[in-house]
Amino acid sequence: MPDPARRNPAVHRAVLDAAWSLTADGGWQAVSVDAIAARAGVGKRTVYRWWPAGKAAVVLEAFLDRARAHPAPVPGDGLAALLRAHARHFVDLYARTELGRVLAGLLGAAQADEGAAAALQVHFFEPRRAPVRAAAAACAELPPDADVDLLLDLVFAPLHYRLLTGRPVDHAYADRVVASVLGGFPGIRPRASAGSG
Repeated sequence: MPDPARRNPAVHRAVLDAAWSLTADGGWQAVSVDAIAARAGVGKRTVYRWWPAGKAAVVLEAFLDRARAHPAPVPGDGLAALLRAHARHFVDLYARTELGRVLAGLLGAAQADEGAAAALQVHFFEPRRAPVRAAAAACAELPPDADVDLLLDLVFAPLHYRLLTGRPVDHAYADRVVASVLGGFPGIRPRASAGSG
């Protein structure tokens, strides 16, 4: 990400707001550096000076700025509750708000832009995945050699697929995904009841 210390805060905010509104209102096709600059009331050179990678970098920063306002849920009690909480959080954030439309645009852009793909991985996916990975790995139901990354892939891939294809996705679907994954994941141990020794 560019160094925010070099930016005029008011201009920085205007550019991020312009990139956000263009993407949220018109989709990825409506966004260009020219359009961002025009809506923000700044020169195109200003945008390129602070975001030399172009529109994907501006939109990603605007997206992260808003996504950070919605912290992930506190880990649930047990593996199933943990995964359900995070899967439902995904539904609430990306299937029910403009964040989902902007994320879909960024994911599409990442298919043809290695820089955008790497930035998404570093600044969006991994910071959100790491705490879920750690919490899941600490759950007693998982064996020590469990492939936790595979577990997370199996839970979140169907949710992303539904987001990208416009198919319905709600809490009930998220819960079914979690139950299906846990039902077939190797080595899952039944969770001990509260009264067991």
